[in-house]
This record gives sequence, structure tokens and C-alpha cells, in this order.
Amino acid sequence: MRAIQIHFHDTLDNQQRDQLRNELMALPHVSNVEVEASKEHDMLIEFEERHNMPMSIMDVLHNQGLHPDITAC
Repeated sequence: MRAIQIHFHDTLDNQQRDQLRNELMALPHVSNVEVEASKEHDMLIEFEERHNMPMSIMDVLHNQGLHPDITAC
């Protein structure tokens, strides 16, 4: 299992975070998406190791109009 931590420069409300979490969980090979209420600009995404998964995740985030940075992988 691999993980990627994302930081958003955008502010998401609860509904947007839930929608984004659901969309990411629908990706093949994604096993978990965590967002802590105290760190609303950070998201941890766990996935099975595949060479293109980080880019697939970033594509979903960019398609939502977000401005994310990978802070750890």
C-alpha cells in the first residue's frame, strides 16, 4: 500500500470534501481517503501501488478546479 498526502490552497466545505472523497474512492486501486477536520486543507489518500496512480489522483483534483500540491508520497 502506498499513500500520498495532498495540500489544497482552496477551502472546501463539508459537502465538497465528501463529494471529492467519494470521487477519489471510486478510482480503481484507491483504498482510503482521509480528511481531518483540524487539517481541512490536507488529505491523505491510500492506494495500491501502480505507476500512474498519483497522476490519476491529481487529474481528479484538477478536474474539480482545485489547486493541490503533493506534500508527501
